[in-house]
Formats: sequence, C-alpha cells, structure tokens
Amino acid sequence: MRKALSQLGYRVFEAINGIEALEVWEQHREEIHLLVTDLVMPGGMTGKELAERLLQENAKLKVIYASGCSAGVAGKGFPLEEGVNLLAKPVQTFKLAQTVRQNLDANS
Repeated sequence: MRKALSQLGYRVFEAINGIEALEVWEQHREEIHLLVTDLVMPGGMTGKELAERLLQENAKLKVIYASGCSAGVAGKGFPLEEGVNLLAKPVQTFKLAQTVRQNLDANS
C-alpha cells in the first residue's frame, strides 16, 4: 500500500505497529489527514484502538481500515463498509486509490 500510495503522489508515513504509529503521529500530526490501518496489528494495539486515540486529538481525521477478515470481525457498533472505510486484503491498487480519494474529498 505504501508503494502504491507514494506512486499516486501521496506522502506516506509508515509504522509497523500502533505504538510506532503514535510516535509518527506525534512528529507529523499537522501533515496527516488520513489513517490507513490494519484492523489487526502486532504489538497489542488494534487498528480500531489506534484510530480512536487519534480521533480524540483530531476529529476530522479520515480513517480507512484494511483487513483480511470480514467486516464482522470488528464487532457490533463499529460500522465498516467495503470501499468506504474498509479495504479487503489483498487490496487492488485501483480500489485503494478510489477509497483514499473519496475519503480525503469527503467533507473537506
């Protein structure tokens, strides 16, 4: 995803897990408008937990979740819609580009 987004002209900050993502956020929060995160990540923090923490600091942050599992894995009360805020892995570059652009353009 990083390579595809970079080739599309987006500036991408990459993190291996939620703790590293929080460190990247601290350094670049003013530049980050969209979070693309896996629902399940190593290191003890889920993508949902990461997004919730970042949204507390910036409610306008757009979030897209990626998962190899179905939308139901996130649990009740957590609406995920394929192509809107959920990308099924493996992610096709076209679908990634389309979903990112739609999220960035929504209510900007």
